[in-house]
Amino acid sequence: MLGFITLIGFDFLKANAHAKLINASTNLASALFFFHEGRILFAFALPMAVANLSGAFLGARLAILKGNQFIRVFFLMLIAATILRFAWDLIK
Repeated sequence: MLGFITLIGFDFLKANAHAKLINASTNLASALFFFHEGRILFAFALPMAVANLSGAFLGARLAILKGNQFIRVFFLMLIAATILRFAWDLIK
């Protein structure tokens, strides 16, 4: 997503949409590979797929309703929370 913003000049909403498409493509390729190899743990994979699709659907609707500024603020808050969590893990 940051590459789309800094290198191509997309806004947060457009960059997020393109990043989601790339993420979905790599997830599908991984699923096909592991399915072909017979190594999918369906007890874990199916609930995770449902949760992922639900989150993507709700997140996309929220992004469309709230707009680019909301996505920017939410993204920066998520990055800050991740940095704080990693700092906490280092301190422990």
